[in-house]
Amino acid sequence: MAVRKTKKGRFVLRPATLSEYSRLYIDVFSIAASLSQPEELFQSAAEAGVDAVFVIDAWHESHIPLARRYLDLCRRYGLDCRFSEQKPAEIYAVELCEAECGFGCAVVTRDYDAALKARRCAVLLLQRGKLWLVSTA
Repeated sequence: MAVRKTKKGRFVLRPATLSEYSRLYIDVFSIAASLSQPEELFQSAAEAGVDAVFVIDAWHESHIPLARRYLDLCRRYGLDCRFSEQKPAEIYAVELCEAECGFGCAVVTRDYDAALKARRCAVLLLQRGKLWLVSTA
């Protein structure tokens, strides 16, 4: 267990694994940005048979070219994708998770804002190649 203090508050981080959750809601821009080859995210999810919803930022015109590329990758690998057209993907992912699944599901992101919004869904942060279950302190 670790405690992190950020501009957004204090958070408790505990090691986590994806297998603990029945469904994942993935903040695509956040996670793909941490990979040298973003296609890995989609390919590995498809190969592993992960039950996931890929949430793609599309709320600003600057997002659209990359959002289209990620949508094409979702389609190529037969994955469930949703555009977040009104708000950042990490916030929309939490809303989808809580509306569609709730307890037993998780949002995967690198953004602490998701932890501030989540009430029933777990939030997993990807940091330095590891997943951490995050909660507010």
